[in-house]
Amino acid sequence: MLKKLKKFFRGDDNPESQIKWSLYGRVWREIGKPYWKLLALGILFAVIAAGAEAYTVTLMKPIMDQGFIGKNLSFLYLVGLQIIAAYGIKGAFTYAKTLLVARAGLSAATNLRRRIYRHMVKMPLRFFHGGRSGTIMNYYTVQSGSVLTLVTDTIINSIQSIASTAMMIGVMLWHAPQMVVLLLFLAPAVLVPVVIITRKRRVVTRRDFQGMADSTTHVAQSIQGVKTIQSFCSEDQEAESMNKIEDFRVRQGYKSAKLTGLQVPLLEMIISIGLGLALILGGHFITSGMISTGDFTVVILALVAAYKPAKSLTGINGGIQSGLIAAEQLFEFLDAKPEITDAPGAVALARGPMDVKFNNVSFAYNESDGEVLHGVSLEVRPGQVCAFVGPSGGGKSTMFNLLERFYEPQKGKIIINGRDIKKYTLASLRANIADVSQDVFLFAGSIADNIKYGAPNATMAQIENAARAANAHEFITEFPRGYKTNVGDRGALLSGGQKQRIAIARAILKDSPILLLDEATSALDTQSEKLIQHALKKLMKGRTTFVIAHRLSTILDADQICVIHDGRITERGTDKELIALNGEYKKLKDIQFKENK
Repeated sequence: MLKKLKKFFRGDDNPESQIKWSLYGRVWREIGKPYWKLLALGILFAVIAAGAEAYTVTLMKPIMDQGFIGKNLSFLYLVGLQIIAAYGIKGAFTYAKTLLVARAGLSAATNLRRRIYRHMVKMPLRFFHGGRSGTIMNYYTVQSGSVLTLVTDTIINSIQSIASTAMMIGVMLWHAPQMVVLLLFLAPAVLVPVVIITRKRRVVTRRDFQGMADSTTHVAQSIQGVKTIQSFCSEDQEAESMNKIEDFRVRQGYKSAKLTGLQVPLLEMIISIGLGLALILGGHFITSGMISTGDFTVVILALVAAYKPAKSLTGINGGIQSGLIAAEQLFEFLDAKPEITDAPGAVALARGPMDVKFNNVSFAYNESDGEVLHGVSLEVRPGQVCAFVGPSGGGKSTMFNLLERFYEPQKGKIIINGRDIKKYTLASLRANIADVSQDVFLFAGSIADNIKYGAPNATMAQIENAARAANAHEFITEFPRGYKTNVGDRGALLSGGQKQRIAIARAILKDSPILLLDEATSALDTQSEKLIQHALKKLMKGRTTFVIAHRLSTILDADQICVIHDGRITERGTDKELIALNGEYKKLKDIQFKENK
């Protein structure tokens, strides 16, 4: 029998309904412990408030025995003042507890969100693939909030409810222990359904968090892709997909509501049984002289008073389970180690001329999909321009990603100035690289802030000089607020060409010795492109530059041009050398220049 009970309270074999005991300790150590003084005071004040309420119940015995039965009216005046004072103390300490918990909660919330954000921005690009945006947003919003509620409000309210219930039981034991002993059989009737409901709630909570993540992801994708949705007339299709997600959340919410709704009537039924038995037992004990009418009144009032905190505990249980599941998933995220970090003994890459080598580099985003690059070897000397041309999907952008260490090659090395880039600190490596891509990302904020993003200490004069070099100053000054103009979310308030010129100005201001240009002039008109090309040529002087180009006219003067096809360099040389090969590059050039005639 004992073994069966032990197994029951330990839990079933369903991993979705289980929680590791170590999780409780970790939640306290990492989130609650830094604010233990505030929380301890909050708990103390909660217990004092509970004690004040329990004291009013104990006054019922003298009220009944001395005040009513003994007809001592002056005593009733005195007890009335005591009741007022007790509830005044309860109110004051409850208010103080609320302020302490709020202060601890706000501080903990801020620090936890900061920790989540710092960890998130350090994770490698691979981590953000696979539709995880909703899950990551939930870490920052829903789940962090659930964990903090667990540590602050839920725990302290639980302690207050437990203290109140314990004090009421203590009062009953003091005045009529024989009645309490006979009522102890009700404990299993409360515990067993609570344990069962708790397990089921954990399963529902896990699935509900997943539903929230799916919902957030779908909304975020719809906002980013609203133009595509509308252009393909897919509003109804996307709405139907959202309906399915929300229908799942409704089902989980209904399951949660059923579990919550079941707790209250069960508890009420058990309390009513307890009251019924107390009345019967009390009648026998009073008539036999074992207890007084005052004692009996105290027990009944204490039993009724215990109902509220006991009911509160069953409600709080839902918040506890939600907080624990949230903490479990949140810690799993925070424990995830970035794949790409500084190696032991990593040194800073000093600014200066950069010699870059790809030494037999092979890479695959996923092993199941096969390699994207196959044994690529390449050397670009300081100050040289190396252009990559070829069909989309050949691996050109992947080489840029590897050079900036957003990913690590499975085979081979990338070497800068004779040293494997893994032996440089990430911060110094990326500080020496400036990039301008086709898909320009601008942050919501002013034009000036976006230009100086890579050089936060730049002066206004330096910002304007960079903008002039990128042929952006003229259109910027046409805005009423000039450089203070807000670009909108992802630069939505600017045209494609304007965004790209701001990105070029940003790269110019960063002044890095390695430049990565991924079709940097693709969104510009012919006149602007010529001006930008002139600015970029000046910028490239003395810098090691890699260019991904679809317009061959932009890279005719490159020191070497690499034709990349299916992850391999199939041709390399200058424009003249590749024309002489009469291969793929010449075919591509003939097609483009014929079209431009």
